[in-house]
Amino acid sequence: MIEDLFMIPKKLVVGMVEMKNITLEFDEEITGINGTVGVSTGEYAGYTIISSLSFITNKRTHGPFGQATGTPFEVPWTRGSFGGFYGLAGYYLDGIGVYLKASQETARVGLWGTEVSTGLQYRWSFRLAENYRLTKITLDHGDKISSLVFTSEDCMGSMHVSNKAGGYNNGTAISEFSTGTCGGKTISSLCFVTNKRTHGPFGHVTGTGFSVPWSKGSFAGFYGTAKYCIDSIGVYLQATA
Repeated sequence: MIEDLFMIPKKLVVGMVEMKNITLEFDEEITGINGTVGVSTGEYAGYTIISSLSFITNKRTHGPFGQATGTPFEVPWTRGSFGGFYGLAGYYLDGIGVYLKASQETARVGLWGTEVSTGLQYRWSFRLAENYRLTKITLDHGDKISSLVFTSEDCMGSMHVSNKAGGYNNGTAISEFSTGTCGGKTISSLCFVTNKRTHGPFGHVTGTGFSVPWSKGSFAGFYGTAKYCIDSIGVYLQATA
């Protein structure tokens, strides 16, 4: 829980000012605001002010706070992520605006191995959530790659384990930041290239080789197809400025 994120006057226009805390849960994010623009009365009358304000999140609406009189306004966003607030203030909150972070596009790069789903084959996908980092890859292999499991860490230090892709799950654990992959259709071998070293090859290096290095963009995850083993693999890359 994030305590005391905002201190909002419950009444902005008339009467005594009552302070109100808005507490956001760990996984709660602001997705929009709305309110009204009015004119102050009382001791400091005649000013154009934000007369009421509500904060919309992915879970609920907090508010309205103040007195909903005057001209309504709304600031939702479907692209980008919340980055902060700015505005003007004197005796009251006179104006408010929103900082938005530009959305970062994620691209799918390649699909090596069996590209067409057949029989029991299913599609699998692992994508890093925002502010998560990949810390471990667990794989089972013999003469081919049987399964993959990915472990990531969030900004609070909690670990998150992905669903298993493929057939079995008692593999070799590796860590560090991934900067490339290489391997051989079913995926017979696979290695992971990081900023420190190359892990692998795992499996049996036979068949047609492939390589997926990248100098632009950052690693964002893997996807592919699987049944009893990993039949294909591709890479999610996130655009960087």
